[in-house]
Amino acid sequence: MKKVALAAQMIEKRIAHADHLVGGIPSERQLAEEMGLSRSTVRTAIQYLVEKGTLTRHENGRIKVAAPADGARHCSVCFIAPVGSSGDVDQWRESAQGVLRSVFQQDDVTMRSFAYAHLGDPTIQEALAGFDAAFFITPAERIPAWLVAKIKDSSCRVVVLDQDESDVGLPSVTLFPPAMESKLFDHLYRLGHRRIDCLNTQESGVVIQERIAAWRDYLQSHGLQGQLRSLEKRSPIESAYRVVRDALQEGQDIASALFCTTGPAAIGAIRALHEVGLKIGSDVSVCAVNSEGLGRYLMTSLTALEAPPRALYLRRVAEWMTSDDQWQGPLLIQPDDLLLFEGESTGVPLASRLISTPNATDHQTPLLAESY
Repeated sequence: MKKVALAAQMIEKRIAHADHLVGGIPSERQLAEEMGLSRSTVRTAIQYLVEKGTLTRHENGRIKVAAPADGARHCSVCFIAPVGSSGDVDQWRESAQGVLRSVFQQDDVTMRSFAYAHLGDPTIQEALAGFDAAFFITPAERIPAWLVAKIKDSSCRVVVLDQDESDVGLPSVTLFPPAMESKLFDHLYRLGHRRIDCLNTQESGVVIQERIAAWRDYLQSHGLQGQLRSLEKRSPIESAYRVVRDALQEGQDIASALFCTTGPAAIGAIRALHEVGLKIGSDVSVCAVNSEGLGRYLMTSLTALEAPPRALYLRRVAEWMTSDDQWQGPLLIQPDDLLLFEGESTGVPLASRLISTPNATDHQTPLLAESY
C-alpha cells in the first residue's frame, strides 16, 4: 500500500501544479513508466483518487480531473517568462502569486510557471490553450502581430508585464513609465555633473531604447556631454564589469557620472571602478533605473529609481483575469510617479582628478577625467 499511496501523492502533485492542463492526465501505462511503478499499482492509486473525488474516469477510459463537488469555480493561471529568469522576473512571479492568493482562497486558483526560449516556442501556445489566464513577460522585442492575434483569439486572458503592449489591445502593467529617468538626470545635474555617460548591457528592446533616448534628449536639452557604452551579452553584470574595466585599462575618459539602464549594469560597473581604487560617489557617481530591490543593501548603496510594490498594480488585473467581466478603463496600468532613492553611489563631483589604470607593466596609463 505504500507504493499505492506514493503513486496517488505524485498524481495529486501533478494536479496541484496544473500539469494536467498542458497534456492531460497520462494513461495508466504512461504514468507507470514515468513513476517507475507497476501498472496495477497505478491503477489502484487512480481508483482511490476516483473514489476520493479528485479524478473521474469517462466511459472511454480517459482520466480527467474532477470538477469541484461544491460547484465552485477553480481558476488556472500561468506565468510565462523567457528562459533564464532574472531577480526582477522572480519578483513579478512572487507578486502575482501573492495577489492571486489574496483575491481568492488558495484552493480556488492554481498558478503554473512556464519558460520559453523564443516567441515561436510551442510552450506559449500550450499555455494559452490550457489555462484560463496568463501573466506574460516578453523578451526585449515587441510581441509580433501573429502572436498578438493568437492571444486575442484565445480564451486565455493575457496580461503583459514589464512592457507596454496596450497599443495592440493587450492589458499591460509597467512599473517605470517613460520620462521618469529625468529624475535621475536632474539629481546628477543638481550635484554638478556636466558629463554623464550611459552604460547598457541589457538586450536592446523597446524599454531600453526609450531609456537611452531619454538620456540623449537630456544631454542635448541641457548642453551636457556623454558617451554611450553598450555591450549586450548574456550576463548584464559581467558585461558591465567588462565594459568599464576595459575602458579604464585602455585609458579612456570616464565621465564623472554613469547612468545605467538597469540595476545589474550598475553593480558590474561599481565593481570595475572599485578594483582600480576609485571611490564610488566621489570619484565617479553611479545611478540606475530599477535596482531590483538590491540597491539599498549594497555596500555602497545605489542611487536608483525604485519599483513600487507590484501588488498595487496587479490586483486589478488579477480580478479581471479570474472573472467573467469585461476589461474596464485604460489598458495600461502604471504608476504616476516613482521614488528616487538617493544612495551613497552619487555625490558632488571633484573639481579635478587623475586616475591611473592598472596594467601588467610598470608603465601605467593615466586617465584624466573631465574637470568642472
